[in-house]
Amino acid sequence: MRLYYLTDESEKSLAPFFSERVLAAVMFGVGVVGVFLIVFWPRRPLSDAIAAHQGPTVFFLTAAATLILHSYVNLCCGAGDMVRKGYHIIHYQTDKPTYEKEIDFYRYGLVEFLWHALILLLPFLPLLSLAAFISSGALLTFIMAVCVLYTASLLCRLSGFFVYLIRGRASTLGYFAARSMMIFFVFITLIFAPAVNPLHVLYLLHQDAAGIGGSFAVYLAAVMSAVLVLIRVNGALVRRHINKEEQSRSEVQG
Repeated sequence: MRLYYLTDESEKSLAPFFSERVLAAVMFGVGVVGVFLIVFWPRRPLSDAIAAHQGPTVFFLTAAATLILHSYVNLCCGAGDMVRKGYHIIHYQTDKPTYEKEIDFYRYGLVEFLWHALILLLPFLPLLSLAAFISSGALLTFIMAVCVLYTASLLCRLSGFFVYLIRGRASTLGYFAARSMMIFFVFITLIFAPAVNPLHVLYLLHQDAAGIGGSFAVYLAAVMSAVLVLIRVNGALVRRHINKEEQSRSEVQG
């Protein structure tokens, strides 16, 4: 089986790894995070902040910006927006089924999503490392923050793909539905379910990394449960599409 997501840049791929639009979106996100890092760079010595029990907030703010931007890029990749021919919502005359929809999800799409979400996170890591160093964050705190970023973006990626499977790439309703799902997860849950909100967990990491074990476990369990549900649902939807295509070909040949 060819890894089309590495080489194919046509509308048959949802988000080619090294396509110009995907790379441009990631580099734009890295630039925005870099600006955050510069703007919120602490203006006093770290030793003074530690003595006053007021650690710099630069790591939290940088991680929060990374969370929002990285999750949004992954949402667009999952929904197939990265192959649109413009920045406006358009309708394809023919919405070609992608490789992710034509090949078994567990053998192709899922593997692609797991690796691509990680690869897209790598350019942000140097800035996050610098922010963690400035904030005198422990290595464990940094690793936990990266886990939050990765799981949140993976959930958004799978959510975008779910909307694509239901509505396709040519649906205005699907366009807004995918973004509404991300807004609900990243922002709205902060109001009524902060335990599963990634921004809240990042803030707790900034406030008290040593005592966040229980909150982090709750977040991870909730998000990974949602990820597993979406994996099963997306796998079933892809299988249903493949079965329909096989049945249609059989009827034509018969």
